[in-house]
Amino acid sequence: MNRTTIAAVILTGSALVGANYLMRRRARPQALPSKIIPIITPVIDMGIAEDVLEAMAHLGGDEVTLVLHTSGGCVASCVLIANALREFRHSTAIVPYMAMSGGTLIALNASQLEMGASASLSAVDPVIGGIRARHLQTDEKDPSLKALASEYAAAIGDYLQETIQARLPHADADTIGRAFGVFIGQHAPHEWPIRRPEVAALGFPVGPAKRSWGMMVDAYRKRWW
Repeated sequence: MNRTTIAAVILTGSALVGANYLMRRRARPQALPSKIIPIITPVIDMGIAEDVLEAMAHLGGDEVTLVLHTSGGCVASCVLIANALREFRHSTAIVPYMAMSGGTLIALNASQLEMGASASLSAVDPVIGGIRARHLQTDEKDPSLKALASEYAAAIGDYLQETIQARLPHADADTIGRAFGVFIGQHAPHEWPIRRPEVAALGFPVGPAKRSWGMMVDAYRKRWW
């Protein structure tokens, strides 16, 4: 994919700049243990989702580790990966630097989460053509677009609620509501960084990611352009 701006598509992130998708096995700069799957790409599209689902299907066993470095991606692609992640009894999401938007949705569905010292997640509410779906519902005059925005906002809201309840099984309604508000971006821009201390304060078990994971991401990123 060349350096063109992705626009007029449903993204769980702002319009992004494309690049070669280094998740693909043929582009891996180093051999990795079979249970580690890197998702290191600006945009998670259907091609990335296909690669990840294929890798997960061939793992065998009930353990997987995802290394995430992304600004987000197609709603369906990210939900497909998150759904597949739920099927593993032991799953770990490692975020050395950032897993924004759809990347956050994937990370929250792992049974364990590790983040680098300066790493961030973000809100997961859907964005349509660079505009948050909830804003389109109130400001856009096109009825079909308003309906689409409403559908995506409702679907992601329900999915996020389900995710939080699964990750915080013993939390009370106030705790779940507080986490939902943060990750739906209730009081902050869609891409506003949510750092490890904030994630922990919401009740999510989150540990530090080793620096070696960041070095792995660095090696992939050098091959993007």
